[in-house]
Amino acid sequence: MKRSGEWQRALSARWALAALGTVLLMALLLLLRDNRFFFYGDTQAAYYGWWYHLGEQVRAGRWPVLDPHAWRAGNLVAEGQWGLFSPLSIGIGLLATVSGGVLFLASAVKVALVCTGAMGMFALARSYDVPPPMACFAAVAVPAGGMTQYLDLPSWAAGLTIWALFPWVWWALRGAMRRPAMVAPALLAGYLMVTVGYVYGTIMLIVVLVGCLVDAWMARDRTAAARLVGIGLLCGLVAVAVYLPGVLTASVSVRDSEFGGFSGKFSTDPLAMFTSVIPTAAVPGTSEHLLPYAYLAWFLPALLWLDLGKVRRGWRPLTGLLFVTAVTLLIVDGPARFGPLRWPLRLQTFLVVAAVLLAAVALTRFRLRRPTWGRLALSLAWVLLAGVVAVLRASGVWSGHLISVALVGAGLVALWYVARRPDARVWWAAVGCVVTLAATAWQHTVFPQPPSPERNMPSSLTAYQRPLAKAEGDVMVVGNANAVMEAHPAAVRELLTGSAWYLNGHRVQNTYTAVSHAAFKDRYCMSYQGSTCPQALATVFAEEPDTGVRRVDLLGVSTLLLVRADFPRRVLESPPSGWRLASTTPWSVTWVREDPVPGAGRPVWSSPGTVVRPLSSDDRTARFRIEDVPSGGGRVVLSAVAWPGYTTDVGRLADPVDGYLLEVDVPGEAEGRVVTVHFSPPGWPLELACWWLGVGVAVMWPLGGYLRRRRSSRDAQGVNAAARSTASRPALTGATTAPSGDGPTTPR
Repeated sequence: MKRSGEWQRALSARWALAALGTVLLMALLLLLRDNRFFFYGDTQAAYYGWWYHLGEQVRAGRWPVLDPHAWRAGNLVAEGQWGLFSPLSIGIGLLATVSGGVLFLASAVKVALVCTGAMGMFALARSYDVPPPMACFAAVAVPAGGMTQYLDLPSWAAGLTIWALFPWVWWALRGAMRRPAMVAPALLAGYLMVTVGYVYGTIMLIVVLVGCLVDAWMARDRTAAARLVGIGLLCGLVAVAVYLPGVLTASVSVRDSEFGGFSGKFSTDPLAMFTSVIPTAAVPGTSEHLLPYAYLAWFLPALLWLDLGKVRRGWRPLTGLLFVTAVTLLIVDGPARFGPLRWPLRLQTFLVVAAVLLAAVALTRFRLRRPTWGRLALSLAWVLLAGVVAVLRASGVWSGHLISVALVGAGLVALWYVARRPDARVWWAAVGCVVTLAATAWQHTVFPQPPSPERNMPSSLTAYQRPLAKAEGDVMVVGNANAVMEAHPAAVRELLTGSAWYLNGHRVQNTYTAVSHAAFKDRYCMSYQGSTCPQALATVFAEEPDTGVRRVDLLGVSTLLLVRADFPRRVLESPPSGWRLASTTPWSVTWVREDPVPGAGRPVWSSPGTVVRPLSSDDRTARFRIEDVPSGGGRVVLSAVAWPGYTTDVGRLADPVDGYLLEVDVPGEAEGRVVTVHFSPPGWPLELACWWLGVGVAVMWPLGGYLRRRRSSRDAQGVNAAARSTASRPALTGATTAPSGDGPTTPR
């Protein structure tokens, strides 16, 4: 008896819930082992602060394109990963502003994302007609990949976000090829993927779009190809708004365009890919600790159990999947740096999705009904050889590798045994999920610590407001706060680092940035997370040669927080003239101006004979009146980074002072005029136009399709009703009608 569609949907839902429960169990086990596991590295130093500040600004009715008080980290729209266009990032940010539990919210967001990715994998596998048990197995396997476990889950929230969205994007694109109603989900998923602002997500969106186009070309389906092209163009318009500001700002940032070779941090090689079936196989040649970054999935050797005849006859519908897998493998195993793109191993998470999906589909369609002993021996030989290579590359954990080989071998034997049973699919899911959990647990036994630094950030929002209790105005931190916090957990009572300063309430310029204004960074030797070298203190109080003014005055800084470990006591206790010692603690010393100044974004110097009066300023605009100016003109310097995109309505912008300070040259006839200096990201009219066009068409396209389908449905219902009405009238068989005026005739 054929199973009903309702029964099959209910069965699929039960297996989806089983996958979700297993992934939640995996996350719970990680938290039980380390309750801060989802709060390491850049989640502490970058993402949580970004979320909080973005939510804070949105709640205040502002859209934060630029933050002049953050200086080299203040170009938020060029940063990209702030997610200014992303409803997902904004939503998380709003939650961060109302949640007092920083650790709880960070963990909840990460768990929600990993569950989202697993459920997306289940839906994607089902779109390839993978049976629900096998789809469950695949959904549990993808979060167990090496980069997901050791970098994205503990640290890189943006990487985890695009990984979680990726299977849904792929699923929605495949659905849009077949059904017009799936265009809306595809556009929504694509928009969310692009607006995360992490360029690797957009790269993988392009890869999977091309893969789906390959499928449409193989099927000779022009309608599907047209839909995919339309979706790609609209996502591309949004990508212009998200990424073009960063591209047009790159000339002054730390991003370069050099080719970086094939080795270095977060790179891999073909041999590491061969050993990726061992949960503990480490990637050599990186500056990080040896960790199983390249681990894909333990059951990939089961691909040796395929019926090659079936593969030859049935591979064509999988051309797009093969394309995505091959391209992703080439990227992951490619150059360590290509232009501004670097660390290709970060895309290993997508390779896990593609490889696991390919294995699930191939084993469903092409597996031998009863795999032979010889095929089992081949798969075990792969595992054994991979173990030998793993031991040779990382002999310090040889015992861990041996147990990994035994675990994977036992798992393959169990799969091979159940594959010969009539109810193989159910048992495959059970064995697969159990061995995957065991492999993950063993990984974290051999490699218990994520590579991302533990900066010991507070777990509650109120604790972030303790530092800088005596601060006034704009703040600059001088010294390596990051190193002190990593070594001494108690230091967080007085120090923070990176974007965690956004949770403090004061305007601190030492926030996190992956872009950074190069000249400012070099002048004050400020790292990406905001720490400086000790020499920055002398630089701050030195005179800038062009203006003759101390740099601390040009910066508009009123408070200096000095890291005690980086300076001798005599320096810490002797602030310069005009400054006072506000507080002394075991880890830091605070200097405050005797007369605080307004802060960044205002005029701070004018050339001799030029007198200006500040009028108003906000994040993007500064207004001042020219009270007096020589006939030959004058110069005005503002305490703001000269990012590309600034304009003035009077005079012209000159070359930056000290390499980074914004300068306006005003003409001699400007006396009495009000000067408005305004920032808009370079290419802003084009970028906003692309965003509006992309979003507008993305809304109208599915809406128009829905209205057309509804109209067609009403028309069809009307035709059917008319047909039923005609059919229900009594038939007068054999009756004739008399001509007009003759009266009726009697039927014969």
